[in-house]
Amino acid sequence: MTKSAILALLAASVVGLGVFHYKLKPQPDMKEIQNLANYANAQTSWRGQIAPNFEALTTRGNRFKLADSMGKKVVVINFFATWCGPCRQEMPELNRYYNEHKNENFEFIAIDSEEHQDKVESYIDDLKLDFPVAIDEGPIQKQYGVVAFPTTVLIGVDGRVQFYESGAIGNADVIFDSLLAANRKLLSNGKTIAPSDYARESAAHPQLPQQNLNQEAAETSVPQLDERGKRIAAKMDCTCGCDKKVAVCTCNASKKIKAALAKDDFKDAKDDAIIRSLNQQFCPGEM
Repeated sequence: MTKSAILALLAASVVGLGVFHYKLKPQPDMKEIQNLANYANAQTSWRGQIAPNFEALTTRGNRFKLADSMGKKVVVINFFATWCGPCRQEMPELNRYYNEHKNENFEFIAIDSEEHQDKVESYIDDLKLDFPVAIDEGPIQKQYGVVAFPTTVLIGVDGRVQFYESGAIGNADVIFDSLLAANRKLLSNGKTIAPSDYARESAAHPQLPQQNLNQEAAETSVPQLDERGKRIAAKMDCTCGCDKKVAVCTCNASKKIKAALAKDDFKDAKDDAIIRSLNQQFCPGEM
């Protein structure tokens, strides 16, 4: 898929989503629409930017250094959380692609969002993941402007972001094959970034340019919730009428539900009982 085709597809998706929400909501929240537009624009504008450098310790105890691969390999970074349904859905496909291409100047690392190592290791074992996984306490997500899971970033041998997208990947071949082919040509033609150039440029640009993303977007990752709150937000359909879960929706309804999950004491109530209670509170008449 060419860059222009990717941009056109992104634009069509944003327009379609906007129309969908407009039909569902006679009086749309303009702040919400602006937030969606800002994030869509951010993902587009980040393509071509120098990839922020970082280091991370994997669950296997190995040190991953992005700079070590720059100019030599294509690097794919997948940001995820164990409570995220779409993340779990895409993992087998990503693992397949990794195993098929790991010997072809291709590097892959998944980065979990601020969870306990035991939980992440159990997730890795359950899904039989072969690629390296690291746990981020927040800095790497900030460097890459991550506000929703899953988010996948592909960095080329030129040291720049060539693909940036939030949402589950259903067919990795469609997403990555053409980019890998293009980068192989760059490698064969010697059009890669030199280590010294990458060191200089990444030092000058330690994170992707920050966009005007409001607090509602930041709350998409539900950082203020405990483990139970995150789990419920990932399971519960948003009451605004869209097809998203509370964890990833950015509407006012999801914001209120997340706030309730963060502050209310549900004691030992079951997840389903809590969801029913929240539905009654924020969407009367729907169960």
